[in-house]
Amino acid sequence: MPTEVVVESVLERQRSVLWWTIGIVGLIALTMAFYPSVRDDQALADYAKDLPESVRALFAGGELDIASPVGYLNSQVFALVAPLVLLIFSIGAGAFAVAGEEERGTLDFLLAHPVRRRDYVLQRFLALGTLVLELTVVVLLSVAISSALVDLEIGFDKLVAASVSVGLLALLFGTVALAVGSLRPGRAAAIAVASGLAVVSWLLDGLGQAVDALEPWRPLSPYYQALGKNPLRDGVPLGSWVILVGLTVIFAVVAAIALERRDLRQ
Repeated sequence: MPTEVVVESVLERQRSVLWWTIGIVGLIALTMAFYPSVRDDQALADYAKDLPESVRALFAGGELDIASPVGYLNSQVFALVAPLVLLIFSIGAGAFAVAGEEERGTLDFLLAHPVRRRDYVLQRFLALGTLVLELTVVVLLSVAISSALVDLEIGFDKLVAASVSVGLLALLFGTVALAVGSLRPGRAAAIAVASGLAVVSWLLDGLGQAVDALEPWRPLSPYYQALGKNPLRDGVPLGSWVILVGLTVIFAVVAAIALERRDLRQ
């Protein structure tokens, strides 16, 4: 399969990726700069323990000790901030790949080239994966370097596990946006569906830690599969990664089949 669409799609987004990189580096650096103060303030650690369980689960990764290296990184970076940033980027890029091109009237022109529709979708999926990988590496290196500067001691392998989990989560919902945009016209609809499912996933995992009735359903949440097993503490959740990759591939195939069968004249 030719890769021209992959290369062109990645290159045309590099200016955007640069600005996202600057934002991620600045946000993480600012967050990590506060760690020495938190580490030395027992009152803040006690405050986190006093939070309602549902609030702690949703916004602090369920961590009780935010003064510890794992507790601080989970509560301040990997529980919400890093997934949110990568999800916004990935869903936006996934929605633009087909639905966005269709809205601005360039999809017909692109498909007029000697490339089959399903190959076009799969190449845009590969480009999306490349872009998400770039920002995942930015998250990883930003956290690793900032941690070293503030003497936050945590294994690099654990940082890799947590960062890859966030990247896989973002890629999954970006692919959902790609699939929705291939099924029907409208970038707004693709963003809305993917974002809505991401929020439901986050709520199911978070509330499942505090509500007994929801706890058995937590494994259905991609957010749980990515971060609920605490890769920053326990390392690579291999089984969960397989599930996330499998779901992503399914949505990519759905996107390819959907665009292949759609009547773009309507």
